[in-house]
Amino acid sequence: MSEISKEEQMKQMDEAAAAAEAELNKNYINWTASDVVAWWSVWYLKAGHKRLGRILVAKGRKPKS
Repeated sequence: MSEISKEEQMKQMDEAAAAAEAELNKNYINWTASDVVAWWSVWYLKAGHKRLGRILVAKGRKPKS
């Protein structure tokens, strides 16, 4: 079993968070709370809870278009 470096792991998590954010941005207007729960379940192991939480907090702070 090969282990990846901490830097590579962080890079992969950052990339996953970017993909998760893109998915959220594409769909969130039509989503219910249960859709957000499903989104979180898909992404939290790949991106991490902190990154996903930051995405949601940032979404709440942005002015609505």
